[in-house]
Amino acid sequence: MSFFSPITERSATVRFLFASIYGLLILGALTMVLPLLVTVTGSTSGPYDAQTFSFYPRFLFKEEALWGRYVDAKYGGSLENFAMATNSSSVDFYAPVYPVPPAPPEQMKLWQEFKAEHGPLKGTDAGLSFTRMNKRDAGYHNRNFRIWLLDQYGSLDKLNEALSIQVVHSTSIIPPVQARVFKPDTDSALTGKFLEYLETVPESHRLIWNVGNFYRSVYLVRLYGEASDVKTEGADSDSKGGIEAYNKTAGTQYHSYSEIPFPGTAPEGGASVPWFSFVKKLLNPSFVELTPSGEAARIAAGMSKKEFISIKATAQDVRVRSIDIAFAEWAAKRGVADARIPQMALDWENFQNEKGFWRWRFVCQNYLDVIDEVLIQGNGVKNTLILIGLSVLGALTINPMAAYALSRYKLPQSYHVLLFFLATIAFPAEVAMIPNFLQLKEFGLLNTFGALVLPGLVNGFSIFLLKGFFDSLPKELYEAADIDGASEWQIFWGITMNLSRPILAVIALGAFISAYGAFFFALILAPDPEMWTLMVWIYQLRQSAGPGIIYASLLITAVPTLIVFLCAQNVILRGIVVPSDK
Repeated sequence: MSFFSPITERSATVRFLFASIYGLLILGALTMVLPLLVTVTGSTSGPYDAQTFSFYPRFLFKEEALWGRYVDAKYGGSLENFAMATNSSSVDFYAPVYPVPPAPPEQMKLWQEFKAEHGPLKGTDAGLSFTRMNKRDAGYHNRNFRIWLLDQYGSLDKLNEALSIQVVHSTSIIPPVQARVFKPDTDSALTGKFLEYLETVPESHRLIWNVGNFYRSVYLVRLYGEASDVKTEGADSDSKGGIEAYNKTAGTQYHSYSEIPFPGTAPEGGASVPWFSFVKKLLNPSFVELTPSGEAARIAAGMSKKEFISIKATAQDVRVRSIDIAFAEWAAKRGVADARIPQMALDWENFQNEKGFWRWRFVCQNYLDVIDEVLIQGNGVKNTLILIGLSVLGALTINPMAAYALSRYKLPQSYHVLLFFLATIAFPAEVAMIPNFLQLKEFGLLNTFGALVLPGLVNGFSIFLLKGFFDSLPKELYEAADIDGASEWQIFWGITMNLSRPILAVIALGAFISAYGAFFFALILAPDPEMWTLMVWIYQLRQSAGPGIIYASLLITAVPTLIVFLCAQNVILRGIVVPSDK
């Protein structure tokens, strides 16, 4: 039935009213859809996406955004490793060069010929890309390394025993920090297994230890300041002079740090001062060899190699050995001076070949980390399923029995009893939390399912709702059952419960949501990690996770509620329609 006549509906005022109503409905829909889009987009995001806001994952449709994600993922958010690869101190993960200019064909050919002679990259030549130093953000090889280790040992207990480590969950296992240029090698079983894992990784996923680039783009910048940081009168005291200061020390005329060569042995003149300072103070001794005179001096001094380099060695006692120096020396024999590894051109080539893989990987990597952390580790899923089962079972037995008694038997005190039940709704659950905790502690029920189920076993609102529905059922059915000699139990289960499926579905859904979403109460009453439910696990995950993993966890935990509602919606709607038709 329309509020307006057909003639009135054609007027401009009524049409404007209709348009306003539809506009408000669309606006209301947008206020629900847009947050969902933000959450979905956030669940696929990484550190690179933190500087941009979008309602959709940009890397799915824009190659530039995908390249930014790829670069950030490959170098694990380490500006030092990124600077080492680009041979530039002016690097920014949020604005990587796009597209990467192609390297000269002869340079690429030279590198390929060198690789053919050199063979596969060794553990001393290159580390591992696509890793993260912590659990805040998802790292592709963080997860693959964990899975590989578990496949090697079969279980976490055997892994702990074999590697002499103590981790409660495999997600705590993180590959060694990828900073071998300046971080000394550690002699541990885990490092040994990591070097074995490196041999299984494709070379496009390796991080080449380019010592020369690190010297130019990281060490010299720390020592002398940015290339443009030229001291002038009245300049800030933090100003170090930049490339001009280096030229003054070395007696050279370079325009930028990227032009400075890095030979394997100490250069002549003043350039040897920063070169030897880098070798002595920062460079990992694994990249340093002692000359015959240096080895003789070390033996005479009775020192270890590391001690000798840092305390007594001279520039003539040492030489550097790394893959970039080996490549430069190999190319020099073929008439090419100061050859450099075309790292960014290689990255761009690998990116073009693997775009589809990384696009899909970036979509699902946060979800995979959440599944590993929450759904596979610990007892979160099992505990949640048990809690939901007990809660729904209790809600569908205790509450209907109480409501049936109040509806079937008209006691003089029924009104007061019902009022007492309704009074419990007036107080938030937090009010009863401390008394419940003290009572359950007194009974010795903490860290048990009894502590999680008993406080919510009876619900005053559910009893009120059920009594109202039971009162609406035809009395003739009960009279006929009494005449046929049915027992009270048969009447309750055969008639009342059978006809009350719609409202029971509502009660069950409420019990499911309450048990599934229980967090604070579950954490207080069951602090033992073995008793944590899914929501407690999600809370613990959020303490150390980044935004992308948090968004993914929210979406994953919302799926069961959505599925249950979709499965029960027809029954719930019948509960709304049936009483109105009686």
